[in-house]
Amino acid sequence: MLPMLSAIAPIAKILFNTIDKAVEDKDLNARLKADLQTQLLQSNTEELKAAAKVIEAEAKAGWFAYSWRPLLMYVLIFILVWNYIFGPIVKFFFGAAITIELPGDVWTLLQIGLGGYVVGRSAESVARTMSNKQ
Repeated sequence: MLPMLSAIAPIAKILFNTIDKAVEDKDLNARLKADLQTQLLQSNTEELKAAAKVIEAEAKAGWFAYSWRPLLMYVLIFILVWNYIFGPIVKFFFGAAITIELPGDVWTLLQIGLGGYVVGRSAESVARTMSNKQ
């Protein structure tokens, strides 16, 4: 699920349940739910458009501007591979522990980075699709 929708989903569920309890007229009930769902999807579309504009601006700014996030992720992944795969092998054969200490927030940064990459790629696809329609 997309970031904004996943954040609003619990609230939307409460609103849908409230509509079910408060509105007995089935047509009005369905119309209110449809309107609410339409508003949520329009808000999400605006968020994706904004994300696509950021990605587009970074891409136009040059190689370093759009590459710093992937480069940072590559460095973090290298450190993780070194610490948990190659480091123990070196320690086993040579008795020397060569690891790179990571602050606790690095895991959070890695999760955000990977999440941002997935959302960014989705936004790129949406932007490409929308630009092809125009």
